[in-house]
Amino acid sequence: MMVALDAPHAHNTIGMAGIYDPAGSPSGVAPTYDEVLRYIEARLHVTESFRERMVNVPFGLDRPWWVRDGDFDLEYHVREIALPAPGTWRQFCTQIARIHSRPLDLSRPAWELYLISGLDGVGHVPPGGFATFLRIHHAAIDGVAGAEILTALHTKAADAPAPEVPADYHWEPDKRPSDIGMLRKAAVHGVVRPVDVVRAATVFARQLPGLRRDLSNPDVSSPASLPKGTRFNQTVSAHRVFGTHYTTLDVLKEIRKGVPEATINDIGLAVVGGAMRAYLEAKDELPEGSMSAMMPIATRPTMNKKAKDAAAPVTGNEYSIAPITMATDEPDPLKRLARIAASTAHVKQSGAHPVRSLIAMAEVAFGGTMGTVQRSAVKVLASVGRSVSAHTLVSNVPGPATPIYFCGAEMVGMTGLGPVLDGMALNNGIGSYGRRMTFCFTSDRDAMPDPEFYEECIAGAIQELLEASEAAQAATAEKPVKTVKKKP
Repeated sequence: MMVALDAPHAHNTIGMAGIYDPAGSPSGVAPTYDEVLRYIEARLHVTESFRERMVNVPFGLDRPWWVRDGDFDLEYHVREIALPAPGTWRQFCTQIARIHSRPLDLSRPAWELYLISGLDGVGHVPPGGFATFLRIHHAAIDGVAGAEILTALHTKAADAPAPEVPADYHWEPDKRPSDIGMLRKAAVHGVVRPVDVVRAATVFARQLPGLRRDLSNPDVSSPASLPKGTRFNQTVSAHRVFGTHYTTLDVLKEIRKGVPEATINDIGLAVVGGAMRAYLEAKDELPEGSMSAMMPIATRPTMNKKAKDAAAPVTGNEYSIAPITMATDEPDPLKRLARIAASTAHVKQSGAHPVRSLIAMAEVAFGGTMGTVQRSAVKVLASVGRSVSAHTLVSNVPGPATPIYFCGAEMVGMTGLGPVLDGMALNNGIGSYGRRMTFCFTSDRDAMPDPEFYEECIAGAIQELLEASEAAQAATAEKPVKTVKKKP
């Protein structure tokens, strides 16, 4: 499904960027390109995704295959660039967005890692700091697996050695499957798959009433009559923009005091909803009804059961999607947060089973036609000002709680990029590293020509929630305590 959603102008790729301070490393300076090559080579065993590539079945009669690549070339995947002086934050974001706009070569393992220097004009980057940008096709990993790979490429101490290769680990390339062999299996799947389709459809049919109730309940999702679209629900261009705003976990916990039943994830959604509300309101384009977000929920085991520690993540992409209201039609930030908390609580209770079943059915039923159907639906609905399902995608992927190191250099900042596809021109991400919270976004450049303003909208949404929470707490503290006189 992730491959089917690819288009020449929109690639289903996720990216993770880290910023580092080499001052405390054994060398005291940023690593060289050759040092990074040796560092990654010593860690290739932590995930199959590094050396697996896709092989397409002739005529697209079956899903692509993953095979171990006998022609794997590490130097092709690891690249080095430098920002031109003065090396500002906006230059960094622009360069990352340009790289993210390019398609990955899917005839090779679907990833690239960039070593980036010249960040001298970025205020929160220490002198001599550098960055890395790892991008991987979404068919290979989901967001949680991506975070695990990022963790596996790091150490918990500046001088820690590379993770040991398990005694039972052996890697050798696969022979390229023959066209005849793939067609034989495709024929077998052609017999088996209709049975799988019937089974998946039966499960989905039983859950359809619950999905219909959710889609028609404005406190859970958006109306079933297809919500009014925004500038972010059009066909996208081939160009991207990217930005990030940082805050702290302590700030979000302070906001939570205003709505105690809300989770940190609920607050993150409220921040995104508040930012989108402010951005579209400034453009005089805010829809009257509530906008909604699609939130991916990982459904696979997060760690390899054979692994002894976090150095051996499970790869692959297993997820469901839950529709969540962002209550953007509510001007009061705390009431908006309370509605979001109620929506996510409902999704957790239901487990998003209907949507999960729909995704499962799509995997066995539609194959490569999904992308064509999705793009056609976007064009038709955009022409009448409607959205396919939701207005944006919001993913929450927690990062490491303690400092991590790359080539001996301590990470001082982390952010990420998501795929931008037709009908979903704004992808919001929520992450964390230690006590720092990250709000990052990727968007189509035509839909968002001013990413700096959206960064300001995120900052404003956080401040709005914080001030409302503090005011609510103050009002509660000022209420006189009623005393009841006891009868003598």
